[in-house]
Amino acid sequence: MSERFGLRWQVVLVGLLFAASLIVLLSSSLAAVSVPGHEAELQRQLIAASRRMAESAASLLDNPDDLRRKKAPGEWHRRLAVITNEALSDLYGVEGGFYLGGEWNQFTGFAFPNNPHGPSEPPPPPGKRPQGKKGRGKHPLPVEDIELPARREPPPNERDSIYAQCKASLNVPLDVAPIVQITEIPPSRVLVVTEPVGQMRPAAMSTWVMTRLTRPEHMVSDLHRYLTSAILALAGIVVSLLLTINLGHNLRRERQQRERLREELRRSEHLAALGKLLAGVAHEVRNPLAAIRSTVQLYQRLPEHSRDPSTLEAVLHGVDRLNDLVGRLLYFVRSGHEARRPVDINAVVEETLTLLRAQAEAQRVELRTELASSLPPLLGSGQTFQQVVLNLTTNALQAMPNGGTLLCRTRRLEDPPRIELSVADTGPGISPEELPHLFEPFHTTRTEGTGLGLALCREIVQQHNGTIELDRAVGWGAVFRVTLPL
Repeated sequence: MSERFGLRWQVVLVGLLFAASLIVLLSSSLAAVSVPGHEAELQRQLIAASRRMAESAASLLDNPDDLRRKKAPGEWHRRLAVITNEALSDLYGVEGGFYLGGEWNQFTGFAFPNNPHGPSEPPPPPGKRPQGKKGRGKHPLPVEDIELPARREPPPNERDSIYAQCKASLNVPLDVAPIVQITEIPPSRVLVVTEPVGQMRPAAMSTWVMTRLTRPEHMVSDLHRYLTSAILALAGIVVSLLLTINLGHNLRRERQQRERLREELRRSEHLAALGKLLAGVAHEVRNPLAAIRSTVQLYQRLPEHSRDPSTLEAVLHGVDRLNDLVGRLLYFVRSGHEARRPVDINAVVEETLTLLRAQAEAQRVELRTELASSLPPLLGSGQTFQQVVLNLTTNALQAMPNGGTLLCRTRRLEDPPRIELSVADTGPGISPEELPHLFEPFHTTRTEGTGLGLALCREIVQQHNGTIELDRAVGWGAVFRVTLPL
């Protein structure tokens, strides 16, 4: 129950982090996507405002002598400020004015009707931005009643850049669009539009209109958004680390449970095999016991002078058969519980063939070996490996009573790394009818056999995570291949 509860909270935490990260990502993406469109709209608005200012101020240049004589006194400044105020009244955060070139070389007509960074106007709260006055071209108040800003020049940070752009505008041809520049002036990014006034070139006057595309408050907002993203990313990394550690613990626990289940399954299969063995033991033991009993009873009934010790040879044969049966059954019981250590499979093959060499020579069977050199050792029980080799080679010799060839071969296989042991003989082979029952306990085609040899081989090989199978090859009767992993 606690594991399920912990897993549920982990899923909820991951879901919340994912949702928060997705929201921040969408917010940042929307802000980034909207920047080009917002800047394009601001540029269009500033060009239109600059055009209105130039058209309204063109009438003041009809008498250049009067302009030169007055040298832009206060009344000129007041009139140009009214024109700027009317042109920018509908725009928020925009300020502008005029530049007089030539011998005047000064700024005039400055206005910031809706600029939140004006010298006497604090920034309004969101949603309460001041609205511009309606009715362009006519101001509701007389010119002399308009309150003018104290200064005439652009803001100090942007003054030099606007000054250079205004001087360049005085010589712009009539068919050229206004000069539009976006300049990085820390801590802001400024959009400035300038346009010459009148038809003369070089012009006597030019307009300038500017707005800050990025302001310090924007940078603070971006910093907060980046900080939130960094916190969420750090939290995601920490949670991912915790989940990875928890996953490692779960995998380790699952592996231990899998090993435990595998061991229980191996024991269950072992018990099932023992059950089959016990079912066959009753039949295999009864025959020798019946022969022993009848022989002993017959021996007891004979008179003393007629009792011949040779009569007890049948008893000894029956006891030997029972002893061999019990020995093979003990291999089944002990299989998988022997101490495992590195074993040289080539040495096991050579030692086993040495034990069978006398029997092979008596049957005129040629023993051949093809043992791969430099084989790595196998981890297992040398005694059980020798039992596998002995059972397979003994079966091969029994299949060739009139002579033949017995071949034992070892080699290393890759992908995955393993060692293959094959035992081949030139006997008659195994009939197709016997194949389904080849590894069943107590199944044999020989009258003297117990039927436990191949069953014991399969049990030992499976205990070492290997495989054993019957193969066919040209020129050979039966070929048994044993594959054991390194």
